[in-house]
Amino acid sequence: MNRESEPYRFARIEGYRITLARLEEQFKDRAVTLAEMEAAVAEQLAKETLCAPWRRSETERAGCREGMRLAALQFLSQYWEAMRNLRSSRPV
Repeated sequence: MNRESEPYRFARIEGYRITLARLEEQFKDRAVTLAEMEAAVAEQLAKETLCAPWRRSETERAGCREGMRLAALQFLSQYWEAMRNLRSSRPV
């Protein structure tokens, strides 16, 4: 692996894990609407500078932002998939 890409990769993983954990904790054990979920994701993405303030280089900050976006997209995607599965499993 290229040693120059390691800071980006580690920051991306860190941004992903932090954001996913924040979103999961925020919605643990309660029902929410899609609008609430989207608002929470938008709020998390707006906090990008607070995600990992110890990441100081532009490369690390870019990796962290990328990880945050990936986590937010995955979180919403899992929610949409769960909602789709609930709708399809309902008796008609």
